[in-house]
Amino acid sequence: MANLQGPNITFNLPWFIFDLSNLQLITLKTIPVTNITDTKEIILTETPIPGLGFNPINTGGMGNRKISFTIPLVKRNNTVGNILLLKQFENLRNQAFGARGLAGIFSNKSIQFTPNPKVLYFWGTGSGVPLVYFIKKCDPIHRSAFVNQYGYTQYSEIQMELWLDENNILNKGEAAFRKIAGVLSTFSNAYGAPRSLNRGPQF
Repeated sequence: MANLQGPNITFNLPWFIFDLSNLQLITLKTIPVTNITDTKEIILTETPIPGLGFNPINTGGMGNRKISFTIPLVKRNNTVGNILLLKQFENLRNQAFGARGLAGIFSNKSIQFTPNPKVLYFWGTGSGVPLVYFIKKCDPIHRSAFVNQYGYTQYSEIQMELWLDENNILNKGEAAFRKIAGVLSTFSNAYGAPRSLNRGPQF
């Protein structure tokens, strides 16, 4: 079986998400406190036919890929707590001003129909490349036991749900990588299977 083990390194890639609209990078020392859920609905429909002992199944396409997890924001200081981090996440669930920044907030130009940001995300999803997602949910839960003397929260948990932008060019690259990885895995596993029968399971 092919050995894909690389050299040992002295660091781990931190959790991160990149806000494409506001051009802000969010990085944390913490990681999600829940498992990262990765779902994609397969739409099947049963069609009742009188007199048959079964219902024929018709395919109705696929749903969108959805990623969800909860990540903690911890800043145990006695001044502003984790408020700076919180504002980065709040930007993800409000209309994006993009390059206009603060000028866009006080501008008379209407932002009607301006969506909230898209993000680039990769960490812990099993994707070969970072992909572009819509933000469907970005809701904090503030732990009341972790509030400092000025009333600022020090510990919050952000519940996030991301919906993949299936039309983005990066997703096309992921689709190509998925096909290539499947072929490579087929040969790798086929080579290792006969040997594992003699030596027991190999992981």
